[in-house]
Amino acid sequence: MSDEVVKKSYVRWILLIFVIGLIISYMAVQAFPGSARYFLTVEEFTNRSELHQGQIVRVSGALVVDSFSRTSGSTTSQFQLADKDVELGAHLDASYVGVLPDLFFNPNSEIILEGSYQDTGVFMAESILVKCPSKYQELDEQGDPKPYTDPV
Repeated sequence: MSDEVVKKSYVRWILLIFVIGLIISYMAVQAFPGSARYFLTVEEFTNRSELHQGQIVRVSGALVVDSFSRTSGSTTSQFQLADKDVELGAHLDASYVGVLPDLFFNPNSEIILEGSYQDTGVFMAESILVKCPSKYQELDEQGDPKPYTDPV
């Protein structure tokens, strides 16, 4: 084989590997678009009015004590979210239709709402994620002898 033929075959292999790499990268990005979405704190969300136009966003915070309510016999819940460890910060009125996650009422959990802000001034959550404070620590060990329970 001549040097020219060998160079052409190397160029073809390099080009083929590059194209395959691009295709795999594109497929990976398209497969996980929702997981790359950033979430905002309650304070960040309330300060950014351009996000109040009905677009889908994620907001992170903690359940405000005694703000949860649900109509008897319904799965529609109303509650407030606030930034964790901030006493006098902004509160976000939220609503969710569906079954709540197990650790929703844990005072040490971080709640992430995915949904949109409505003209009524309420954040309508389409999904709720709860980040467990510690998967190896019991609630009693965290200093809270009596966990908050669903009032309904």
